[in-house]
Amino acid sequence: MESLLVSSLSANSNFSTDTITEVYLLGFTGVKQYPQILGFLFLIIFTFSIFGNVFVFYVIRKQEQLHTPMYIIISNLALSDIVYSTVATPKIIEMYLFSNYVIRFNACVTQMCFLHFIAIVEVFLLVVMALDRCVSICNPLRYTSIITNKVTYAMCFACWVSALISPGILLVYFVGLPFCGPNKIPHFYCEFGTLVRLACRNTDSNVNAGLTLGLVLWLVSFSIICLSYLQIIITVFKVVEPGGRSKAFYTCSTQLLVICIFVIPRLFAYVSLLFLYMPLDLRMALGVFYSIVPPCIHPIIYSLRTKEIQILYFNT
Repeated sequence: MESLLVSSLSANSNFSTDTITEVYLLGFTGVKQYPQILGFLFLIIFTFSIFGNVFVFYVIRKQEQLHTPMYIIISNLALSDIVYSTVATPKIIEMYLFSNYVIRFNACVTQMCFLHFIAIVEVFLLVVMALDRCVSICNPLRYTSIITNKVTYAMCFACWVSALISPGILLVYFVGLPFCGPNKIPHFYCEFGTLVRLACRNTDSNVNAGLTLGLVLWLVSFSIICLSYLQIIITVFKVVEPGGRSKAFYTCSTQLLVICIFVIPRLFAYVSLLFLYMPLDLRMALGVFYSIVPPCIHPIIYSLRTKEIQILYFNT
C-alpha cells in the first residue's frame, strides 16, 4: 500500500525528481532540554493503553456472560483503541526518547490514512453505543428483540467497513499533488491538514475539503449521539422511582464520559482549523489529548464503572 501511494504521487507530479522522501516532525517547540522525560511519559501511556485494552478485550471475549450487545460494542472500542495507540504513539516515543524526528514520506501517508480511519471507526462505534443505550432505556420491553447479538455484530462490522470510505476520499484530494518540499510538519504525527500543505502548489481547497469532510462526519455523529441521550434523559425523568433514575444515569455516565474525552475536543479542533486561530503548541496539545489520552483512559472507565469487569479482574 505504501509503495503504491508513493508511486502514484510520483507518477502524477511534475516534480517527481525532487519529491521528498522523508518528513521531519517538529513536535512541541518548547520541549528541548529534557525530551526524554516526555518520551517516558508517552511510553507509560502507550504501555498502559495496550495492556488495558487488551485486558478488556480478552475478558469480554473469554467470558460468555459478557457476550451481550453493550460488551460487544465495548470490545470493539477496545480493539480500535489498540490500533489507534499502535499507529499514533510509537513514533512519538521514538521522537523524544531517541531524538529521531524523521519519518519516511510513504510511512507518513500510511499513518495519516490509518489515523483517520480508526478515528472514524471509534466515533461510529460511539454512535452505535448511544443507540444501544437509547433502545435499552427508552424501549426496554423490546430491547432484546431489537438489539440482538447478531444485530450488534453487524452494526460494529458496518462501522469498520464504512470508515474506510473517509480516508479513501481524502486520498482523492491527496494523490497527484507535487511534493518537493518543505518537509517539516509542526505536529507529533501525520494528519491530512498538515501533510497536504507540504505540496508545491496552493492546497487551500484540498485542506478545506478534507477538514469539511471530517467536520461533517463528526458533527453528524455527535448530533445522533446527542439526540439519543436527550431521548434517554426525557425518558428517565418520566420514571417515578428514584432508583430507576439513578441506575439509568449510572449506566449512561460511562458512555458520556468517553464522548466528552474523545468527541468534543476533536470537534473543537476541526472548528478551530476552519474558523478560529489557535497557537501552534495549544493545537498540538489538543491533538495529543484527543488521540493519545482516550485509549489510555477508556480501560479505566470501563473497568472501574463496570462491575462485571471489576469482578473478573480481581478474580484473575
